[in-house]
Amino acid sequence: MVYESFSKHFPKQQGAALVVSLLLLLAITLLAVTNMKRTSVQEKMTGNLYDRQLALQQAEAALLVAERILDNAPLPGGPVALINNAGFYAIPDPTQPDRWAPGELVTWVDAPAMNTGLANPARYIVEYMDDWPFPPNCDRATTPPVGCLQPTFRITARVPATPGRAEVTLQTIWRR
Repeated sequence: MVYESFSKHFPKQQGAALVVSLLLLLAITLLAVTNMKRTSVQEKMTGNLYDRQLALQQAEAALLVAERILDNAPLPGGPVALINNAGFYAIPDPTQPDRWAPGELVTWVDAPAMNTGLANPARYIVEYMDDWPFPPNCDRATTPPVGCLQPTFRITARVPATPGRAEVTLQTIWRR
């Protein structure tokens, strides 16, 4: 009885409401999946930025370690006397590949670990770049001032890459 009165007041529907609701559900699902993918990509980007910052800090610390070693080099030889020790090299040959280029066989010195979350520690090498004039052009005077030519070094620090992690290489020029 109740069924008969119900069907009299509402005509038969053709299923349009069901189709419309399924389409809306599909659209909402697609939006949700797209947002989840976007969020996971942003999370990976943030993680990569964090890894790179840690590697950069580690490489900067390695540069500072090498600078302190050069600052504290014993006299009379000073920093030039350190050449041929592990990680310290003479003037580079311009016809050869750079010592710091990937794949070159050089002895890198491990710097003390600063960020223990990194798989690879920072390493550095120091290259003697000859005596450079400082201030510039002081060597062109007829009688160059005392201390015009100063030993100059290039320090290269790097944190090698591991799969999925950032690689950072930094260089600086040092002179006393």
